This record gives sequence, structure tokens and C-alpha cells, in this order.
Amino acid sequence: MKQFLKIFKVAFQAINKNRTRSILTMLGIIIGVAAVIMTISAGEGATQQVQDQISGLGTNLLMISTKEEHRGGINVRMGRPIEKKDLDILQKSSVWMSKISPLVAIGAQVIGAAGYVSTTVYGVSNQYFDILSREIVSGNAFTAEDVTTARKFCVIGETIREEIFPGQDPIGRQIRINKVPFTVVGLLKEEGEGTMGQDQDDIVIAPYTTVQNRLFGHRRGYNMIMASALSEDHILDAEIEATELLRESHRILDQDEDDFEITTQIELQEITGNVTGILTIILGAIASISLIVGGIGIMNIMLVSVTERTREIGTRLAIGARESDILTQFLIEAIVLSLTGGILGIILGIIGNQIIFKATGFYIPTVAYSVLIGFGFAVLVGVVFGYFPARKAAKLNPIDALRYE
Repeated sequence: MKQFLKIFKVAFQAINKNRTRSILTMLGIIIGVAAVIMTISAGEGATQQVQDQISGLGTNLLMISTKEEHRGGINVRMGRPIEKKDLDILQKSSVWMSKISPLVAIGAQVIGAAGYVSTTVYGVSNQYFDILSREIVSGNAFTAEDVTTARKFCVIGETIREEIFPGQDPIGRQIRINKVPFTVVGLLKEEGEGTMGQDQDDIVIAPYTTVQNRLFGHRRGYNMIMASALSEDHILDAEIEATELLRESHRILDQDEDDFEITTQIELQEITGNVTGILTIILGAIASISLIVGGIGIMNIMLVSVTERTREIGTRLAIGARESDILTQFLIEAIVLSLTGGILGIILGIIGNQIIFKATGFYIPTVAYSVLIGFGFAVLVGVVFGYFPARKAAKLNPIDALRYE
């Protein structure tokens, strides 16, 4: 133990003797560890933000759409469109779904008192607001009767209000959607960016019957049907029920595959979690390249150190030092450089996360495993890239080393 402590002391003295060179050598490790921590933490922050936004929609959401395949850069419909008879059978026969709304979407130009804006108009039923937990902060949502009679009413998001009614109360005001007059009856609560970075307030919502008849020209099909299960515990029951009812509606034989897709809230969270997880791993791997560069710097400087201290090594070997003592000394020097750089890199990574949060408002949690990964890489780099120079020093011939000029 005493001999080991002595080796440590000699290693620290050698590092301290060339402080500037040691600091520059550690710089690659510092930057590499900080980059790994910040990258992994940013990925975790993005994942958490996406999951929180999806959870904000509730935990019992189902989205039913026509099956599609990606071919030649475009989505190709592989089944029958979702139509009114599908909606009717779900509304009449469903036991496990409490609220159901069709959804049709169209890009449109909206003209108001202060100008115009291009946006997306969603045609839905009055139950849409409960399904997606969209709150009305001013005015009211349109009613089931408004949907049945295809009234030209609409609810707008905050972004639309700022564009066409800046500083004004939009309730009761007239807007034109693709030249068709609508009356604004409600203003949605501001939501900000969605899971994919889209502006959730850049939206106009109207009865789907009105959108189909006045904007689409009597279109029959829907983009999707959205529904909410009775509770989170019954979401699987609702999915199975919807599958059976739609197979009956589409007259699909037992041996044939579904020509529609049902995505639940749980599946949506798993998909987004997998995507952000893969991105985090890729970005973390890219950031780790800087650690390899730092390791090469350590190996380079240790080789220079071996050359500079050849006579010292020869003298120690001549007076009785073993090869293992020399190997341990130089390996400890490399590990100390790497570990010190790793500790400083951890501190820099944590500070960097806080700076990004203060500058952008994007919350980046410094997760424990990112620190462990960064520190573990630093130790590994020190051992791997320090071993070759240490072995070279240990294998020097004492006589040749003493004669070295």
C-alpha cells in the first residue's frame, strides 16, 4: 500500500510539473464529457416534454384512420376511407367509448378584420373538445345542434386571434374561410407548441358537417375518427371493440387483415419514446467522438512524457524499480488526467444545461446516468489510451535508457 501511494505521489508530481500541458491535454476530455452529458440530458428533456404533452391529452385517447403505407416518398392509402357509416356504427354500438368525433382537415385562408392568415381548419363534432381536453377561455364551443344543422360557427386559437383580431375580442365577429363567412363563437386556451413542434394555437375548429358541405363540397370521408375510452383501464377494451365494429362495417373476412389503423394514447407514447430514445443514443454517440479525440491527446502527451523522462525511467529501473512499478506510474498519470478532465467535464455539463435552460426556457434535466456514462467514458479513455505509453515506458532497457540524451 505504501509503495502504491508513493507511485501516486510521483505521478502527481509529474503532472504538476507540466501544468499547462496537462490542462490542455485534459481539455478534450472536459469538452467530451460535457458534450455527452448535455446531449443525453437534452434528449431526456425532449422525451419528457413530449410525454407530458401527450399525457395532457388524457390517457384514454384512440385515433382511428385508414391504413397507409409509405411508398416513393408519399403515403399511399391501403384500405377503404373512414366514412359516415363507420362513425354511425361506433356511435350506436360502442360500449367502451364515451365520446366520439370525426375529424376532417383542410388548409385554408382565413380573413378577418386586420388581415388574413393561412392555417388549418379542423371539422369536428362538439365532443372533440372533451376528447382532447381543449378548453374555451372566451365564448363557447359549438353545440351538437350546430353540428347537426351545419351552422357556420367556429372556434379559433390564440395565434389566429393575434393575426386577424389583434387586441380585440373575437367573439361574435365574422371571418371568411375560403370566402365562406363564419361567426367566431369561442376562443381556445393557449397551448403553445405540440409534440412535433407545431403551433397548437394556429387552428380554426368548426362543425365537421359545415366543413364537409361548405369547404369540401359534400365530401363523405373523414381523415380520422377520434374517441375516448370510458377510462384508462378500459382503453384496450375500447380498441378491441372498435376493431370488431369496423371489421364488421368494412365487411372484412376473418382471414383478412384490417384496412384501418387504431392508435391509442399508450402506443403513441411508446412510439415517441422510442424515436426520441434513438435520437438521444445517436447524438450521444456523436458527442462521444470528442472523448476519443481527447483520449488520443492523452496518449500523445504520455508518449512525449516517456521520451522526455527516458533517463529518469532508466535510473529507477537501475536502482530496483520493477516493470510493473513503471507501468503503474504512467498508467496512473494517464488515468488522473482523464479523471480530472471527467470531473471538470461533469461540472461544465451541468452548468451548460442550466445556461441553455435560462437562455431558451427548454428544461434539460441532468439525469444521473448521463453523468455516470460521461465519467465512465473518461475512466475508460484514461486506461485504454494510457496503457500503450505506460507499457512502452515499462519495457525500456535500463542501460539504453541511461545512455539516452
